[in-house]
Amino acid sequence: MKLSNQKKEEVVARITKSNTFKNAPTSIALLLYLFEATQKNTPLKESIIDIDFFGGFEISNKNNPRVRVNVYNLRKKLDAFYTDEGKNEEWILQILKGQYNTSFIQNENKKNKLKKINWKIAFPYFGLVCILLFLLINSLPNKSPELWKPFLENHTKTKLFIGDHFGISGKTITNKPGWTRDFNINSSEDFYTYIDKNPELKNKIKPSTYSYSTRMSALATQKFQSFFQFYKSSFDIRFSTQTSIPEIKEGNIIYVGPTKNKNLFLKFFNEGNPYCKIINDDLIISKPIYKKDSIISIKSPKIAEEYAVVSRYKSIGNTEHFVFFSQHDIGVSATVDYFLNKDSLQVFSDKYLKGKKHFTAIFKVKGVNRTETDLKILDVIPF
Repeated sequence: MKLSNQKKEEVVARITKSNTFKNAPTSIALLLYLFEATQKNTPLKESIIDIDFFGGFEISNKNNPRVRVNVYNLRKKLDAFYTDEGKNEEWILQILKGQYNTSFIQNENKKNKLKKINWKIAFPYFGLVCILLFLLINSLPNKSPELWKPFLENHTKTKLFIGDHFGISGKTITNKPGWTRDFNINSSEDFYTYIDKNPELKNKIKPSTYSYSTRMSALATQKFQSFFQFYKSSFDIRFSTQTSIPEIKEGNIIYVGPTKNKNLFLKFFNEGNPYCKIINDDLIISKPIYKKDSIISIKSPKIAEEYAVVSRYKSIGNTEHFVFFSQHDIGVSATVDYFLNKDSLQVFSDKYLKGKKHFTAIFKVKGVNRTETDLKILDVIPF
């Protein structure tokens, strides 16, 4: 292996700056002189070295002890360097006896150390280390988006609440036993209040043992499952008709579903938002920049066009809520897609939040068959 001039200079530099040569200025200067002369192919004889380096006055064929003694001392210094500090150097600088030019050879000790490694034995261990490193890297969670950090990284378990619909068991309009949905009856309390007002139905209908949820709930759950799995996290699933306020107060909560089921999250949304309230299917916005309240009716008669409200707000204690409201499926589905997409989420945060972590955003959503949706941001209120 041929050593480049730059590498040779680096070897010489390490020698001259070593502790071995620290108190030997003559040896340092002589080494540099011999090295440079060798590089320039300058003939090196005792008489020439005596005149060029030591300042002698004439060329003589007689032996010059001054040159021999100093070169002898330089060789000893080099031997001391490679015995101690330079023992792991890859290249050895040498000045052979009877010569004055410098040359370089590979350090046999270092080569032998590499040769001594039994690669047949070491290779499986090396492969095992690589596999362990690969598994370790893949087991580390990906960096969570700022808006989702409390839900992905918090020690408190996150719960995903599906907005389902309360049902009634009894005779249907076909006069056959079945399941009925009344949008004015959204809980057992609502049901028994209705029975009190209509006692003739007491023995004909009763609260159903199961609720109803749309296709949106399955799609949203699947999307959240993929999202949480990517960040090495998980969540529990609950249904809004089968929960209570104490359960909602425990941990971080995500809600996806309609507002027409009069779910308990409307109460928490109204308490957690300083500028927005949802009352009787109206979104009321009260911001200082408005001279009067702005009211948006989120009750849409059109299935293919509606408003959607997305909000993240602080709840009880040190917990967070992230809610996705709309009357029909397309609003929730479209906004869930938007906020689980890394790119759109980053654009939203940079453009609208300006470092804040709580907000309410209002969207206008249009869709064909609840699939091909067009999403438009109408307003974002950070707080």
